[in-house]
Amino acid sequence: MKMFNKKLYFLFAFLLISFSLSAQFKSSGNSVIWKIGFNEEFKDNLNLKERYASEIEAIAAKSKKNSGVNREMDVLFVGSSSIRGWRSVEEDMKPLNVLNNGFGGATIRDILYRYDVVVKPFKPKKIVLYVENDITNEEVLDTYILFDLFRIFTHKVFTDFPGVKLYIISFKPSPSRAKVLDKQMIINDMLKSYANNLDNLEYIDVASKMITSYGIDSTLFLKDKLHMKPVGYKLWTEIIKPRLTE
Repeated sequence: MKMFNKKLYFLFAFLLISFSLSAQFKSSGNSVIWKIGFNEEFKDNLNLKERYASEIEAIAAKSKKNSGVNREMDVLFVGSSSIRGWRSVEEDMKPLNVLNNGFGGATIRDILYRYDVVVKPFKPKKIVLYVENDITNEEVLDTYILFDLFRIFTHKVFTDFPGVKLYIISFKPSPSRAKVLDKQMIINDMLKSYANNLDNLEYIDVASKMITSYGIDSTLFLKDKLHMKPVGYKLWTEIIKPRLTE
């Protein structure tokens, strides 16, 4: 009951204020200063300018090589290592034409910082976002800050791509991050409710299918207990592909 009440508290409080918050960021050396609701600011300790530089360069090269009509696609996948590691996504999503722009162990802050490289140059009909690292990496974010960063991304997509549908995949439960499962559930509830109140934004629940009556399904994961085996991506395909082809 205590966890249920806590989840409801976060859900109500931050959905209530999210539509009126202004948010932005500005460069500060190699990183950025983030400004979120109620004029709150924090300086990021992540070296966003240098992180995953070679992978960002490779994504930029895709954009330069594929100009004009070649930048058009059915679905652009953006996110962290769970997207980057989805080696079979092009085959799994056929006949959809998809592009995988996942990189490194990205946080939502990395994706926002690199938005003009990994998202904006392309011409997708739909965009899929998956990123989960902001609650476990070098600098853990409070729940309301993390939610607002997802809101910033959503706003940027809807501004730059009118009519495009955005899909946010739920944070996945994994054995290596079992200690933050409760926090993941809170974020997932917030994102689901946020999507339910916006046109062209959809929430895709993979989390509930990755938990059995015995707990997190460890058979879906590699030895690191974080990244998925092909069977994990097979499950994701079964959940995600029908939503993209509706």
